[in-house]
Amino acid sequence: MQKTVVRQGDTVTLTLNPPAALTPPLPPAPLPRGTAGFRIEQHPACVPDDIESWVIPSVGYSTLTFPISGTGRVEFKVPPANRAKYARASQGETEVVVNGGPLDVVFTVVGAASNPSGTDTPGATYQGKAILTCPRVRPVTAG
Repeated sequence: MQKTVVRQGDTVTLTLNPPAALTPPLPPAPLPRGTAGFRIEQHPACVPDDIESWVIPSVGYSTLTFPISGTGRVEFKVPPANRAKYARASQGETEVVVNGGPLDVVFTVVGAASNPSGTDTPGATYQGKAILTCPRVRPVTAG
């Protein structure tokens, strides 16, 4: 099945799985770079490393146990459902990111959230998901 190729500027909306929540929720963020070596509607296409090397530092969070907000950093992982080979006549195949499902999110505690009797553990991780939004006039597909 053909899927839309992700490009620089497409947006990512992320959420954490309970018990953690982003405080405040982040607005959709544009992907900062695309290095696939070709463009889609004047925007560079993305390879998995473009997304997996992107870190959003200092994001607020809280949990049910620790309702006083702390901070952490967000990292993304591109699952197999969001990877596809894209054939380029002169350069062979390139692995690109496609809009095939949610990305995996790893949130790592930097400044621990707290409550009156204690704090979360710095370095603790929480999982989440990120949804890609890829608006197109005419989609370019891979897979």
